[in-house]
Amino acid sequence: MSKIITPTTVSERIPSLDFLRGIAILGILFINIESFVYPNPWSSWQYGYESATDHHTRFWVYFLTQGKFYTMFALLFGVGFVIFMQRIQQKVHGLKAMDIYARRLLWLFVIGCIHAYFIWDGDILYHYAVCGLFLLPFRSMKNRNLVLIVLFLASFLFIKSYESVSKRQETYSNYTEALNKEEAKRTDKDNTLISSWENRYTKKSPNPSEKIEIPKPTYWQGVISSYENHKVHKGEFYYQSLMLSSLIVMILGMILFRAGIFSDYRVWKYYWAITVLVLIVGLVINYMRYYHWTYKDHIPNLNTFKALLFAFPKEILGVGYILVLNGIYQKYLRNVRFKVFTKIGRTALSNYIFQSIILGILFYGYGFGLHNSFSRFELLGFVVTIWAIQITCTHFWLRSHKQGPLEFLWRKLTYNSFNKT
Repeated sequence: MSKIITPTTVSERIPSLDFLRGIAILGILFINIESFVYPNPWSSWQYGYESATDHHTRFWVYFLTQGKFYTMFALLFGVGFVIFMQRIQQKVHGLKAMDIYARRLLWLFVIGCIHAYFIWDGDILYHYAVCGLFLLPFRSMKNRNLVLIVLFLASFLFIKSYESVSKRQETYSNYTEALNKEEAKRTDKDNTLISSWENRYTKKSPNPSEKIEIPKPTYWQGVISSYENHKVHKGEFYYQSLMLSSLIVMILGMILFRAGIFSDYRVWKYYWAITVLVLIVGLVINYMRYYHWTYKDHIPNLNTFKALLFAFPKEILGVGYILVLNGIYQKYLRNVRFKVFTKIGRTALSNYIFQSIILGILFYGYGFGLHNSFSRFELLGFVVTIWAIQITCTHFWLRSHKQGPLEFLWRKLTYNSFNKT
């Protein structure tokens, strides 16, 4: 009989990480809900704007939440990678530990694909599973080398931002040159350029008479739609635009965990000074980024320095959130008995999928069909209500179970074949 390999028990979990994971899972609802409600959730003018309050709501939601909680989740994924590898290598040796980790990622990938094709096509899990494979070469590197890897990967994002703003500057120069020509002397290329630029950078307003079809009128049509939108079956296993930023944040998670701050933040002598600095820098950059995106989206950003600042603003603020919430939990909340967020964090996978199920039932055609029926301010009420539902269901579930239903299934699939004779 071979040695039984068991997953992490409740007593072995690090409470601060569950707390942070719970905050991240609840926080992503602010942005995910828009993908269910609006045809173009990223629009700064087109859907969900019935008053100035809605524009202000959109600004504050994007300023404080857009991408930040996904960043937290990705960082904690990197933390989880280190913890998993450390603990599994204490139980088994050699390639078997790698086999178990690979099996864990395989099933996360499968769960993510099922979520993407059959529930919501905005899934991030299968992307994280692929990113998790790229973490393997870094597991034995020293922190100083990981910092160099982070800086190297970040340089590509800066280059991308520089190239983007340079191209925009060149297009603007060509636009002004074409615009200054007499109309009779403009070529078709000039007219196309002028039309394209002004169509993009002209202040717009919603069209109240626009008819919007409710997506996924039946469940089967929804599956077909997800099949057409997702490309996993064609070999696109991750989101290309998020790959580098995801890896950067996951590696940062590895660095921070090894530093020991999730067990005791005081190992950093200047923890709060560093935290406040990262938070302030993140808030300032994000304020600039999302103020422009919300209120001045019709004005092109032609400033190179500003473009470089906007290379990864949400990642900076997401790390700031991790640091401040980690410190607050350890200093003030560690001994609080009513651990709402910690319980959500223990069942993070189940609650992530549960959110999508609730939102699909509310806003898609096969459910109540409430798509595009509410303003952006009104969505905040849905967010709070869904939080209450998740917190209540999680509380009662954990009274009789040690883990969430999908966590149980994931662990069973990961470990079962390794515990057979």
